[in-house]
Amino acid sequence: MRHISASAPGSIMISGEHAVVYGHRAIVAAIEQRLTVTLTERADRQIRITSEIAAPFETSLDDLQPSNPYRFVMACIEAHHEQIAEGFDLNISSEIDPTLGLGSSAAVTIAVLGVLTAFTGADRKELHDTAVSIIRGIQGRGSGADLAASLTGGMISYCAPPDVQITRLPRPPQLALCYAGYKTPTAEVLQRISERMQGNEAAFAKLYEEMGQETETAILAAKGEDWEDFSASLTRYQALMEDLGVCDDTLRGIITRANRDPQTLAAKISGSGLGDCVVALGTVPKGFTKVELAMEGLIIHE
Repeated sequence: MRHISASAPGSIMISGEHAVVYGHRAIVAAIEQRLTVTLTERADRQIRITSEIAAPFETSLDDLQPSNPYRFVMACIEAHHEQIAEGFDLNISSEIDPTLGLGSSAAVTIAVLGVLTAFTGADRKELHDTAVSIIRGIQGRGSGADLAASLTGGMISYCAPPDVQITRLPRPPQLALCYAGYKTPTAEVLQRISERMQGNEAAFAKLYEEMGQETETAILAAKGEDWEDFSASLTRYQALMEDLGVCDDTLRGIITRANRDPQTLAAKISGSGLGDCVVALGTVPKGFTKVELAMEGLIIHE
């Protein structure tokens, strides 16, 4: 019986939130909190999924059943269904705190696709495109930036489909995170922005253009390892997130306190906003947790 495992890191957005879905580039970093999927081949046509966050789930290759807790996993299996001849057990273990986001959905999608490509012999070159299709099919939209970071590791610049661009950037200064204590689902944040955008499309288009230009400035600075200019760009991006209306009083307070530390180079929202996390660059301010950059993305062991 074959035994295959794959792990993928979580991720955090550094710059380019929101604007990335309008064709602008983003900066995203893989973090060394990994999710591991282990596949063990069976002698029958059954599939059994186990994890630490949901009850075990079992279905058959001959009659795949949906499972909301494992909807990303089942979508990956459906994508390879025609190539799968034998059943298997999938065990999922994770170091990623699912309440924080941190790209946990992207990491599990990349890791499951990783073991399935090894199991079926599918072309790994299609893995990112398949992952984006899965995420968009479930969530309705998504840039794929977190998927790219989980796949490649490191800190990268990223442009969403149809013209996907993934470029490795130098290692940044120390990164740290602070959780706001709550999270507004990204779909809800986007809906609120959409409602505010009605009748103000030109103003929002200009704002997204400014966000895109600011991320380009940050990418150029990162390539030259000019972390002072990079940090200044992140600070300006945070101001644009304020203009977008996704920085509430709690996030604003966390950012203000982080910036009181003289070693903080920059502090900004990481993600869609209205909760979730703030990322700090350069040090670990009081109340923040140190995070390490994951230099390797998807790792498969056969």
